[in-house]
Amino acid sequence: MPFNQAPASTANPPGNRPSGLTRGLFTPPWVSFTWDTAQLPSSLTALTDPLIRPATREEGEEVLKVIMLSLSMDSGWNDSLALAEEYLKQAIQRLFNAEEPLCLVVPKGNRLIAASILEADPSAQNQLVCGPSVIMEYRNRGIGKHLLFSSLLMLKERGLASVTGITRANTAAARYVYPKFGGKSEPVQISITKSGPAA
Repeated sequence: MPFNQAPASTANPPGNRPSGLTRGLFTPPWVSFTWDTAQLPSSLTALTDPLIRPATREEGEEVLKVIMLSLSMDSGWNDSLALAEEYLKQAIQRLFNAEEPLCLVVPKGNRLIAASILEADPSAQNQLVCGPSVIMEYRNRGIGKHLLFSSLLMLKERGLASVTGITRANTAAARYVYPKFGGKSEPVQISITKSGPAA
């Protein structure tokens, strides 16, 4: 999830912020992952149950709900949940106004159990607007891995040679999901303004 990003080696310490970030709050460590889409495997063993499919325009609220439920169950997000929710609401409002929202979901019965929101703009600082988010009771079943692969493949099909995703450094995603498929990590420092996260 992008807010205002600077490489860790060049990020300004709190006492020496540029004027544009004087109202910012510097948060604990974040990490940026980058994937070369040319290096993706051609396919994975299919995830037959549950299936991964594109979201519909009508599912924006449910997508937000499942992502926030997933984040709330990960202690790495505890001190950033309110800001993450505000950022995601803005992203969903923008992306779900498109004819076909760039979002993948995993349904189970009559509800969603996982989602991944994407950005196909290669100039954006983060193409995984919200990477694979799986609710707690369905974790450790390979769903996050398959959802990440499907997300990267969709962005590759949109012409992206490289994909970036930003997450908290101590989350389950950073430890177990994002390193897959050749994801290369780099620490970053994120500034979050009081008016809300900024892309």
